[in-house]
Amino acid sequence: MSCGGWVGHASPPRRTLFRNLVKKTRPPPGDAPGSFWRGRAPLMIPPPLVTFFVFVFGAILGSFLNVCILRIPLGQSILHPPSRCAACGVPIPGFFNLPIVGYFLLQGRSRCCGAHLDPRYPMVEAGTAFALAALWTLYPPELFGIYALLVSGLIVASAIDLDYLVIPDFLTIGGVVAGISLSYLFPALQGKQDPVDAMIRSSLSAAIAGGALWLVARTASWFLQKEAMGIGDAKLLAALGAFLGWPSLPFLLAVSSLIGTAVGIGILNKRKQKLGIKVPYGPYLALAALLWLLGGMNLFSKYLSNNFIQNV
Repeated sequence: MSCGGWVGHASPPRRTLFRNLVKKTRPPPGDAPGSFWRGRAPLMIPPPLVTFFVFVFGAILGSFLNVCILRIPLGQSILHPPSRCAACGVPIPGFFNLPIVGYFLLQGRSRCCGAHLDPRYPMVEAGTAFALAALWTLYPPELFGIYALLVSGLIVASAIDLDYLVIPDFLTIGGVVAGISLSYLFPALQGKQDPVDAMIRSSLSAAIAGGALWLVARTASWFLQKEAMGIGDAKLLAALGAFLGWPSLPFLLAVSSLIGTAVGIGILNKRKQKLGIKVPYGPYLALAALLWLLGGMNLFSKYLSNNFIQNV
């Protein structure tokens, strides 16, 4: 040792030990950088298992959406108090509050008071779970997150519209703001690379969608001399335009109209009622949007390319 240092170029014992450890754990040539553990095979989770986890997450999310559906129209907090029986107010034990499964464990009745449980609870939970699992298999993670948010909002809006024939403004106008903002942050949502272009396209799509349906609703109301369609439906379509862009609008209007007509005819035949009954249009727009996300986008694009673009 010289001048308090190590002689020549010899390394201190600790550094030598560290270098030997590094050599032993050094990844082989061609090992992918940034792997889960350097020098070892990266951790690979089977895609079906990931999809299952997404399904479970969707079921849990659906349980939360049920809370939103019940409490938002009543002006209650969606966070507090915890889940409790809608009939008697007794808190629900966690074991019986399991998504989907809990309803069948209780055989459709409340454990505390025996009140009948709405079968819509497991339907919302299962529907959310299947929808999110399908979206996960179709889209990259960033778009999956955005579309999961959109589908969640559509489920809540549809259920409230079915119960009260109204869609809260914070879901529709808030959806427009969210769609435009997310288009700026994730331009791929609008098929763009420039954030400003994506935001402009989202804004124009929202204006065209909402304005067109509002004009149709006002015209029909004037012709029938009564309200033909609520303004909330136009706001909901504007929100869908902000998220999905203007190419989705013909598909959304056509498919939602077909579904609404079929359901309306079925209701008239079953209940033997006359024309003039109020039928919520929001759920049909929501279902059309889900079909667009699950494959309607590609089918519609192929139809246009085969039957329109070739003839131009």
